[in-house]
Amino acid sequence: MSVKSAERVLEVIDYLTAMDGGSTLMELSGELGIPKSSMSQLLGTMTRRDYLVRTEGNVYKLGHKLITAGNRARTGNDIYSASISILRETVMKTGETVFLAIRSMDEIIYLAKVDSDESARTTAQPGMRKPLHCTGLGKAFLSFEEEDVRRELLDSIALTPYTSHTITNREELAAVTSEYRAQGFSIDDEENDIGVYCVAAPVFGDAGGMVAAISCAGSKPRMIDKEQSVIEEITRAAGKISETQGYTGGVI
Repeated sequence: MSVKSAERVLEVIDYLTAMDGGSTLMELSGELGIPKSSMSQLLGTMTRRDYLVRTEGNVYKLGHKLITAGNRARTGNDIYSASISILRETVMKTGETVFLAIRSMDEIIYLAKVDSDESARTTAQPGMRKPLHCTGLGKAFLSFEEEDVRRELLDSIALTPYTSHTITNREELAAVTSEYRAQGFSIDDEENDIGVYCVAAPVFGDAGGMVAAISCAGSKPRMIDKEQSVIEEITRAAGKISETQGYTGGVI
């Protein structure tokens, strides 16, 4: 049994999570189909409780309580705790920024980012969501998920172009991810950020299925110069994290 008021709160949170610039009362009312008077009361309550903030322009954004809750959920995740020291070690060995992400439906969610002072800056940050088809981490999921899940995702996800290098043809993406599955890692070659090259590898759990992915990203010239060593380090790190999750090498 659903509770209508609770559903509305969650709808507001979900909508504002997807809107970087926030949204007005009228926009929220129209987009979510909630009467203006009811929406006004709901936003007022959420603002007073610090789950939302209202700017001087009467735009509503997520408040600090949700930021705190999100960070607690992220850092409290078991795989985050098990991975963070391995990620830091990998940064030291590669000299590039390293990420950890999980999949949520047709997107990845970044759980961790460990920066290298020498590496190129990327747009990705912990808590951020990005598509599957144009990121090394996302393409790892498209490559190493169980075959029925993989095929369903390849058939259904939107192939929005983010750069001129983004793969937008389903057959090409299916072929590329099959190659990645065979070689044990995936590549993002300026497909999400121009100038950034990324190598990613899957993390498996105790049941043998994929539970997360890690990646190493940096400027393309630097990454190409040391690509083989980066591949070795990122796949080794993914293997170590998989062991912490109880993976023993069973069939994925």
